Amino acid sequence: MDNLGENVIKRLRHTDNLWKLDTHGTLLRQSLSKAHHAPLKRLARGVLIAIGIALCSASPAGQATTMQQKTPFAYSSSMIGETQTECLFRIAIKESNIRYNAINKSSGAYGAWQFLSKSVRGKTPHEQVLLAIDYANYRYGSPCKAWAFWQRNYWW
Repeated sequence: MDNLGENVIKRLRHTDNLWKLDTHGTLLRQSLSKAHHAPLKRLARGVLIAIGIALCSASPAGQATTMQQKTPFAYSSSMIGETQTECLFRIAIKESNIRYNAINKSSGAYGAWQFLSKSVRGKTPHEQVLLAIDYANYRYGSPCKAWAFWQRNYWW
């Protein structure tokens, strides 16, 4: 056998001594010195953590974040900005402590913003946000103007 063939066989034997496949096709370490154990374990742990974080935080490929994946506050902020959203949610805090299923026993008002219309019952928090934005814009011009009205009158 020529020198090239002997070198390949030696390399394969060396490789066979270092790694073996288990029954599932996973590589198993056979004879690395103990000095290499800790750095390899740290590296493997780091890779696994990075993969876990990536899997947990990334949305599936090709899919945008949907309305239901955002909190109602984030959903509102994406439409009208954070300042207007803060004003809108200040009203909800005063009206119902942001309880989307709150019912005022004396007036029958329902939801986080205490709408008088019975059609609001059963609406999701995101749908209530849309209704509150539309109402604030229609009646007062903006959620911050609605909040200013609420501060003077204690209702909206």
